[in-house]
Amino acid sequence: MFTECDFILGENDSIIVIVPETLPKDQPLSIEVHSGGIIFRSGDDKFADVPCSRLDVLQRLVSKAKVGLVEFLNGVPRFPAYISAVANIEVMVEAA
Repeated sequence: MFTECDFILGENDSIIVIVPETLPKDQPLSIEVHSGGIIFRSGDDKFADVPCSRLDVLQRLVSKAKVGLVEFLNGVPRFPAYISAVANIEVMVEAA
């Protein structure tokens, strides 16, 4: 379980989530967006809870149905980096 992650923000409100661990591959992934952070789930199981106070990030996430995830194992990028998973977005707070 990790407690922090990073984001790549692009044009047209695009966003990619950078995670520091290998993601579970056995169940569909989802990200719950809350007012104070995001929760990562594999099926019904929570595997990470990340505080996030950046409104720009939360607003981009709530505007999407899915988001790409990139695994940087142990926080170290290995290039070429690629989107290794896609998570559904579940909005748990009204869009700001």
